Amino acid sequence: MEDEARYCRNCQTPVSAEYCPQCGQREGRAEQRFLDLAGDLLGDVLDMDSRFWRTLVYLLFRPGFLSAEFIAGRRARYLPPLRLYLVISFIVFLVMSFGAAQVMDQQGGGVRPDNDKVIVAVNGDELAEVMNEAGDPNDFSLNLGISDENSPAWLQDAESRIEQNAGKLQDDPGRFMETMLDYLPQMMFLLLPVFALLIQLLYLGSAFHYLQHLVFSLHYHSFVYLLYLLAQVIELAAVHMDSWLFMGLVIYLPLALRRTYGSGWAGAAFKSLFIYISYAFILIFGFAAVAALALFLI
Repeated sequence: MEDEARYCRNCQTPVSAEYCPQCGQREGRAEQRFLDLAGDLLGDVLDMDSRFWRTLVYLLFRPGFLSAEFIAGRRARYLPPLRLYLVISFIVFLVMSFGAAQVMDQQGGGVRPDNDKVIVAVNGDELAEVMNEAGDPNDFSLNLGISDENSPAWLQDAESRIEQNAGKLQDDPGRFMETMLDYLPQMMFLLLPVFALLIQLLYLGSAFHYLQHLVFSLHYHSFVYLLYLLAQVIELAAVHMDSWLFMGLVIYLPLALRRTYGSGWAGAAFKSLFIYISYAFILIFGFAAVAALALFLI
């Protein structure tokens, strides 16, 4: 008696092997057990495949290689740039959020410690250190001086609210930090095309177009985030490699520009210096905007 013909449950294509030749779905029992689901999940994580791990290795140790491969059209072997950025940035800001929560717990829910120093940290790293004279915390004040009596009412109201909320920083710095971390990922995502625009300005008249610069921006920011995660792991291991990591951050960009765009050493160094200085000012403005928004909302 001939075996009954089997059909793929997903696309109804006749199947004679373990996997459907049309859609690739694995054939098996219709009802999955828990072990089957766990195996599928583990397979997806590892199968994010070898592509995920291969992409991380190239991202860390071959600056500009992934962008050059993408521009050349060789893309199937690597994780797409946007997905890579989203995965790594999600992990980074999740780590930061846990770090901020630990700081709040250590401060007793945001209560200011009895000393002359307020330290806001993320995962053990100091983000800001505000020195204040010993005395009444309520003496702290902020005067922005942005608006006057001729300014629109909404601007005056916003400035007044920010100045009033600034007085809460000493009593509850954790709440301010938590609010900032809520909006920091969005700010960094919005700065991706700005970074790409800086590169566009440096390569005007070249054969490269803006979307290719945006791919480079995604890869570069993914590297910076990955380096941050690596720094946290090294810190947990009590190994002091801060200077080496900083050096890696500094030399990565010129190496990436050289490999991706074919720049000479001098040109790559000059362009990197321009980007570092310009982007530093943009980041300062971005962080100031997020801080003002956080002060407005707390």
